[in-house]
Amino acid sequence: MQNNCPVRHAVDAFYQNLTTHQLWVGFSGGMDSTVLLHALTQAKPSAVKLNALHIHHGLQSEADHWLIHCEAMASQFNVGFLAKKVAVDVTANLEAAARQARYQAFSEVVEADGVIVTAHHQRDQAETFLLNLMRGAGVAGLSAMPVKRPLTHQSSYQAWLVRPFLSVPYQALLEYANSHRLSWVEDPMNQQTDFRRNFIRQQILPLFNQAWLQPEQKIAQASAHCSEANHLLDTLAQIDLQAIDQGSNYFDWQAMQSLDWPRQKNLLRYWFVLRHHIRLTQSDLDWFRHECFAASLKANPQRILGGKVLKRFNKFVLYPVEKKQEFLFVWREDIDLTSINSTLQKCLGKGVAQHWFNPNNKIEIRRLKPTDSVNRASLKKWFQTHKIPPWERGVWPVIIINDQLAAIRDYRVFEPFSAKPNEMGVKFVALN
Repeated sequence: MQNNCPVRHAVDAFYQNLTTHQLWVGFSGGMDSTVLLHALTQAKPSAVKLNALHIHHGLQSEADHWLIHCEAMASQFNVGFLAKKVAVDVTANLEAAARQARYQAFSEVVEADGVIVTAHHQRDQAETFLLNLMRGAGVAGLSAMPVKRPLTHQSSYQAWLVRPFLSVPYQALLEYANSHRLSWVEDPMNQQTDFRRNFIRQQILPLFNQAWLQPEQKIAQASAHCSEANHLLDTLAQIDLQAIDQGSNYFDWQAMQSLDWPRQKNLLRYWFVLRHHIRLTQSDLDWFRHECFAASLKANPQRILGGKVLKRFNKFVLYPVEKKQEFLFVWREDIDLTSINSTLQKCLGKGVAQHWFNPNNKIEIRRLKPTDSVNRASLKKWFQTHKIPPWERGVWPVIIINDQLAAIRDYRVFEPFSAKPNEMGVKFVALN
């Protein structure tokens, strides 16, 4: 049987590509994960340490019984076992909230560079494709679930989620479970058709089976085609990205206008996923096209995205735009001028004359206030010339000496505070 067993073939292929000796299995106690844990145990290389991780959601009265069952199965299979209880927000979408809590728990347990495997199979892939199809997803969403993906988006920590059974039919798992006389638990929530995934499983796919041969395989195949198309779109976006000025929190939206709208959309999607792990909605894309890109050059359209502020200024879209906090720094005699977070820098013939920095003078570094005496028209023109965004102008740092405006960062030093050509001065270079 093993020679023609899709389950065993999938597990063997997985072990051939495994580069870690510490392996976790997401183990719910259901048929799928029981087959996965058993098959991994049967084919396990001696150097691999196998652990079952059970997430206790507490959503069912049988949850404690499932935990006991899973611990017993792990002991029977002679693998490590860990149960982790999670809190699920029952006021939100229950499926999504449970999934989020589950993956958060995975990331807390699996070590850096570690691997956790789940038992998602071909029918799960078909269901995900249909769910995303009915959300109006593009090729990225219709790619459904990848075989391997990062467990989190944290740059300081990375582990991997792998789905070895993604191309294995459900029927093959069921035949494996029966042939090895495995026991498992049944979640009654899987029978509730008010959950959309269950509705697809129990109502839609059986209808497909009446009209087509192996529809789940065909749907999964279509998903694989979308994944290939999405890879090509990412490659195109990488090419387009090189042609515009961009960084981690900005991109040149005017340079994008040489592209047609489909390529602009593709580039926008790619940049936000690449830089901020945010997937733009159709509403977000509509805003970019009809409000952000269509607004006059003098306008500064903005939008809340992912709980943070996005703004357009000049030729750039900036995200996120961090709101600068109020600040006040009072200089004392015992403070070294060159140690103030690179705020002040000594130099000859420039900046505020150093002799002003003495115990007899009151010296403050704070934001520019509307009551400060300065030629506002000239300062506004300077801000515009130097492309300082409006939201930064209200918190632009200044030096106040004896309650008089002595210097505005980068703009000018006022008399009588400026250093003479042969006099040591203190230049205002930054504020961190």
